Amino acid sequence: MVAEARLFVRLGLLSFLGFVFYYAHLFFGLLDNVLLFKTLAITFLLATVPLPIIAINNRKLFPELNSSGKTVLAVASALLLLHHFLMTFIFVLFLKGDRMF
Repeated sequence: MVAEARLFVRLGLLSFLGFVFYYAHLFFGLLDNVLLFKTLAITFLLATVPLPIIAINNRKLFPELNSSGKTVLAVASALLLLHHFLMTFIFVLFLKGDRMF
């Protein structure tokens, strides 16, 4: 139970680091290597995939949360997965290594 909570928190931190990566590259053109930034985008997406699964299937993940808090946690992790999926889709298919704005 504690191991799954640690895994959830670590994957959550890695996913929020994905926010920094996505928007730093979009606005500042962080990386020049196209293969490297596409690989990082896919890595951040793959790190985010287990978050909603863990949040929905493990009822004992955070025992101090009530049922509405667990629902908010599951919805937030699903929205994070949706965001990372869309950003990875844009990065892999449309971006060519330069910044957008």
